[in-house]
Amino acid sequence: MCRQVVGNKKGYMAIDKEYGGLEHYLSWLVFERGGNGNGIVFVKDKRIVKFKKNIDLSIEEIADDLRKTDYDYALFHTRLASVGSVCRSNVHHFVFSPDFALAMNGGENCNDLDKQYKRPNMTDAELIARCMFESGEHPKDFLHKHTNRSAYTGLYQGKPFVYTQNKDIMMLLKKKDAFLFSSDFPWTYYGKNIYTLDFDKELYWEEGMELPSNIQETFDADKLINGPYKKDTIVDAIKKHPEYRKLISRILYQFDKEIDTAETIYAQDKGIKQEDIESSISVKELFKIKD
Repeated sequence: MCRQVVGNKKGYMAIDKEYGGLEHYLSWLVFERGGNGNGIVFVKDKRIVKFKKNIDLSIEEIADDLRKTDYDYALFHTRLASVGSVCRSNVHHFVFSPDFALAMNGGENCNDLDKQYKRPNMTDAELIARCMFESGEHPKDFLHKHTNRSAYTGLYQGKPFVYTQNKDIMMLLKKKDAFLFSSDFPWTYYGKNIYTLDFDKELYWEEGMELPSNIQETFDADKLINGPYKKDTIVDAIKKHPEYRKLISRILYQFDKEIDTAETIYAQDKGIKQEDIESSISVKELFKIKD
């Protein structure tokens, strides 16, 4: 599993100015499920105007480019290696022309794809990208036929697109004319124009289409976890709000991972053992250490 984002410049600038900054957001995506290489594609007037990827491409460099580059849309991806080794050639995006790119979050068996494009140490994502590019098929048609469990972002004939059959690995920031599709957002953003997506079998969006309307706004997670950071608080919330079970479970996963990191920093700062931290400490107090 990886993490990916596609959106317009206003969406990225909203993150930068209103949600704690691009470095915080992108670093969080890397921290959650990435870290084996980052990629960024900038699109202006339906052409790629800048493209970078590498196993050591820093979030600081990407954030700086997102602020300073003239672009209509940008596509970001951070890889958590599964198929294929950790090397530059396996970092997403896979770009085969000035108006085509593809990145993936998930995994596919690729059994029905043309193996003439297969090479040693190749990722499933690159094989899918190469076969789709060579076929000339529209991404919705190709991905519908050949994939079944992943989420994709890319560029086709210069138009950014999103395709997924899994509603649990794609969310939406939508605020006036600013938008971002993202594999996930930090739970601290929830309740602030962040939406989950609902669809029957698949979701496809490309430039020129209206943004999805079958969406549900996330609740303010700060209100859910504004007391002592005990799991019971969240588990009780699931019982009270069964319609939010998946979303609260997502928060619980994030929360456990971030709490463990925050506790380590807190213990180091205080010169105590991690297990000696009082359970009554508030989330707000604990996370001040990370600011």
